[in-house]
Amino acid sequence: MSTLTLAATTLVTLALLLTALSLHVSRLRLRYRQTWGDGGHKDLATAIRTHGNTLEQSMLFGLLLLAHAQLHSATLGALAAACAAFVLARLLYCVGAFTRRLAWRQAAHAITLLAQLTATALLAHTTWTA
Repeated sequence: MSTLTLAATTLVTLALLLTALSLHVSRLRLRYRQTWGDGGHKDLATAIRTHGNTLEQSMLFGLLLLAHAQLHSATLGALAAACAAFVLARLLYCVGAFTRRLAWRQAAHAITLLAQLTATALLAHTTWTA
């Protein structure tokens, strides 16, 4: 598998997750007839925040992946591990948010940051040693 294929696969997975989260927000907005904000509905507030947090974290990770793909990074194994950890962390975060499990959200946040830092370190290493 090439770095470009890994990046594309990870980005497709994240795009599908974000689309599902967006559709969930839309469904709740229709149910509550709420076009702006959460209207005091806790489940809508959770859905909005979960979508927003996943989007915020995925943007940085996606940019790191695209940079790796452009540089034809030689750190494919470590990058693949970081991608898998990131996607699993985002799924864990979503489940933790929707089931109100703070410990799951906290663990997911820590794993997300570790995956982002790993991808950043690998990119720095590839850039500075090329």
